[in-house]
Amino acid sequence: MKTYYAEEQKRHDPKAFLSSGAQQPNPEKPERIERLLAGAKAAGSAIERPRNHGLRPVAAVHTPEYLDFLEHIFERWQRIEGASAEVIPNIHPIARGGSYPASAVGQAGYHMAD
Repeated sequence: MKTYYAEEQKRHDPKAFLSSGAQQPNPEKPERIERLLAGAKAAGSAIERPRNHGLRPVAAVHTPEYLDFLEHIFERWQRIEGASAEVIPNIHPIARGGSYPASAVGQAGYHMAD
């Protein structure tokens, strides 16, 4: 079995998320990848860096709106007065038949609902 891993994963360090309307510490920490890699190695998995295939495979399975959201949401979020340091959705527009939200807050909820 192969495990694909990039060092950039260690930068994934969200501080908080909303649970039952309250901000909670996020369990996803850089240490988590170390535990996952250790488990993969212990299971005999070869660790390899993924190749860069560009955006074509990503664009084949995701909408242009979602790709634009990923590319621009952080900078847009930072321009919102009083916004948190991280993009944390607090509303979740229903996607069925409605229009696509124009605001950063609406788009965060649209794309980031569990």
